[in-house]
Formats: sequence, structure tokens, C-alpha cells
Amino acid sequence: MTDPEHRASLVARFEAIPTAVVCDVYDENSWEPRALYAELRPRTASGTPLAGFAATIVGRQERFEGPDRAKLAAADALPPQSVAVWSGTDAGQYCLFGDLIAATMQRRGCRGAVVDGGLRDAAVIGGTGFPVYARWLSPVQGLGRWRVTEVDVPVTIRAAYGPPVIVRPGDFVLGDADGVVIIEADRIETVLVRAEAIVGAEAEARERSAEGMTAQEMLERFGHV
Repeated sequence: MTDPEHRASLVARFEAIPTAVVCDVYDENSWEPRALYAELRPRTASGTPLAGFAATIVGRQERFEGPDRAKLAAADALPPQSVAVWSGTDAGQYCLFGDLIAATMQRRGCRGAVVDGGLRDAAVIGGTGFPVYARWLSPVQGLGRWRVTEVDVPVTIRAAYGPPVIVRPGDFVLGDADGVVIIEADRIETVLVRAEAIVGAEAEARERSAEGMTAQEMLERFGHV
């Protein structure tokens, strides 16, 4: 999906969609919801929607000297409307990046990040409105301890339940206070259209509930409670 205007339109529309509704769409279709494990929580800008197309960055734990130029190149190369998905499953409890890398990603038009590892400088990053979901916070830098090895390849991240989720470049990443979900590239528009319909129906259901409609009546009318 290379049309910049279309990508931006999809991101803007998804920003109004809760992750819970996406999971409901998957259940309606008898697809397993692709929610990531609960330890990935919003560590910065928690009120800012996380929505964009996955751009994956992979690394491994090792001792080394000097800068990690591959990490800098990966941050510099992120496209607009992306969400950087950092796969660091073997990382120790240190950060994979801090505020300077986050600022670079943000300037490139990246919409946020999911970090299967640690983050630091959370207060500074949060002040810029750049949302990052991570496993933990740590003041210890990853430089010299963890280096980037690949970009734009499929990565595997633990799921909320069941088999791990494979995140491929171009999949859609959506995050809110409930967690993070991944939508396969070939299902993005199908899921979005149905999710928008559910959001509209739920808004009406809330109005009817405030007027006294019972849960049973809502189920009969809307088919979903």
C-alpha cells in the first residue's frame, strides 16, 4: 500500500476505533484475534492513539564497542504513517532506545512504536505526544548490549493467548489503553469498515441505554452488547 493519501486516511479512521472492537470483528468472522501480550503497555503519551503500518526492526543481545549504526539507519528509514515494531525478545532489562531515537522516528512521520523490550526517557518522549508501548522502563541504555540486525522482516511476538503473533511489514498496528492488536495487511480495509459500523451501532446503543433500554433489548436490537 504505497498511496500516501490513502495510507494517511486509513490511519486517521483507525484512530477512532477501539482495539476491543477490532477483536470483536475477528470473533464475528471466526478469526482468532491478534492481540499482543498484556505486558506491552503504553509507557508514553497514553492518551494518544497508536495507529499505523508495521515497520519491523529486529535485534539481538551481544556485547560490542562503538555506535549501533544499523539502529540509526533503521530510525532514519521509517516511512510516514508507520509504527516501528522493535523485536527484542532476548533483550535484558535495559532500553532498546530513548528520546533521541524516538525524536528521529517522529520526525520521519512515524506514528509510534511497539517495543518488545525496554524503553527509557519516558517522560521526555511522552511530552512530545509520541506513543510507545513497551515491556518495561529502564534507565540502562542498550548501546553495547543489544544491536539491530535486520529490518522489514516478519517478527514473532507473544500473543494475549494462544500461538505467538507474526507481525509482517505492512500489517496494521492499533493500540489503546486495552492493549495492542495486529491486523493482517490483506484484512485492513475489511476490518475497518466493519469496525466503523460496530462503533456507530454502539454509540446508538449507549443512547438507548441512557433512555432505559435493557441489556436484553439492546441485544435484540443491535445483536451485540
